[in-house]
Amino acid sequence: MSRKSFATGLLAALSVASMSTALIAPATSLAQSSGSAGSLGSAGSTGSQSGPCNNFLGNFAPNSLGVNMTTGSLANAANSVAGTAASSIREFPRWITSDQGTIPVLKGATSVLQLVTGPTSPAKTDSTYNIYGTDLGIMFNHGNETMVMFGDTFGDCVPSGNDWRSNVMLTAQSGVPTDGLKITGARPKDNNGYAAALVQGAHQANGVGEVTVIPTAAISLGDTMYMRVMSVRDWNAPGGWNTNYSALVRSEDDGTTWEVLTDSMRRVTDFNKWNGSVDFVPPATPENLPPVDADGWYGMQMSAFVEHDGYLYEYMTPSGRRGPATIARVKIENVEDPDAYEWFAGGTTWADEPTGHEILPRPVEELSVSYNEHLGKFVALTSMASGVVSMRVANEPQGPWSPPQTLVDRRMFPNAYAPMIHPASITSDGEHLYYTLSTWDAYNVFLLRTDLSKFNFQAPNSDTHTVVESRVKVTDAVEAGVIDDEGVIDEQKLEEVAEVAPAAAEPAAEPAGR
Repeated sequence: MSRKSFATGLLAALSVASMSTALIAPATSLAQSSGSAGSLGSAGSTGSQSGPCNNFLGNFAPNSLGVNMTTGSLANAANSVAGTAASSIREFPRWITSDQGTIPVLKGATSVLQLVTGPTSPAKTDSTYNIYGTDLGIMFNHGNETMVMFGDTFGDCVPSGNDWRSNVMLTAQSGVPTDGLKITGARPKDNNGYAAALVQGAHQANGVGEVTVIPTAAISLGDTMYMRVMSVRDWNAPGGWNTNYSALVRSEDDGTTWEVLTDSMRRVTDFNKWNGSVDFVPPATPENLPPVDADGWYGMQMSAFVEHDGYLYEYMTPSGRRGPATIARVKIENVEDPDAYEWFAGGTTWADEPTGHEILPRPVEELSVSYNEHLGKFVALTSMASGVVSMRVANEPQGPWSPPQTLVDRRMFPNAYAPMIHPASITSDGEHLYYTLSTWDAYNVFLLRTDLSKFNFQAPNSDTHTVVESRVKVTDAVEAGVIDDEGVIDEQKLEEVAEVAPAAAEPAAEPAGR
């Protein structure tokens, strides 16, 4: 594909009234959720199917424009992208699309390498895998591949459907993603070759059962893949949601099929009406289910994994974005045995029962943890009030952890969340840290790179060591060939365009309830 034809196609996509897709996937139709969206209720005027395309607050009819005030999902914030020019069933994100859309010109420690998912992403995930919108991008190595796991995923939203899958997984080339993630396939696939759900949620109405099932951590141990999932019961106030349980899920065929390990379920409700396609081992009959312990398991619904010295360390937070983090560990060979876990009690003490000992103070949002050889320390990424990517370091998995250092703030990415570390960042290419970052306006996943040598983690502060020099209109960038045939942004050309035709700054609005 020539650059001219690529640019022409992109420019055609920028018409918000044309019902075509744009550089970053739309906050799909009508009143789209801000994040991994779930159903918010019964059918409305647009059809009988629940879900973000048809039935989010207000049930806006096709060809109408509704200001999106939904709070659902991992993003859980009012979406600010409703625009006065929209007249189709789609609503496009402001940040990098339409004639007002802009690209930030970043100078310093952090750069945006790639759009990983969505229309016009290098992998063309919309047409190839039916991934128009998704989030998270949890990454781990398995054999000679890097696996990339996503949360709630949507296809091409139309009034009759949205191809909602609670979670999907793509494969990518292993190694340091210096030139971006090279997506190689989807696993599992459906009969059309599209990315299929790993563990499909029941997609029941908000608050009455199970809205969706979201992966929160994943790892490969030997020949077996494991992920931790949370069963979402309801999306509620911004930054808040409630779960039915978290559970360990296993795949022994390279991610083609998955089975929930029944004994691993940390149940906080008596919900048992899950999707019939989900496989439980042993079968999830009333007599096989672990007892409900709302108080005991409340703080352990979302996770992050680290393998170290023969142990799997599991970092845990409550559902939502307001709780602290605790930690447990288990010998690798006993990872499927809930009774084999030890719980950190402070100092050098580990207990046989949950202790509730906090290793990171509240509020901790979606969390990713890895070891980094350049620093010789463990690193933890999460979003906080101080920045959409805040990083702490520690000498041991359990800490003590340093105060947070801001890598990305809201001037750089106004509406971002859930930084997830690339596994090659353990060694990487020296001092660079690679990670994915989701945005709730675009509802897609980006790949970022940060030069850690620019920071002093012994005395962390809020300085990102990155400035937004200016912003460039997408139309100007495309005409100048800033975005190549692979969807990668040429930073030098971007700067050249910015000198000639800088765009106005995007407002960095803090979402209500954060």
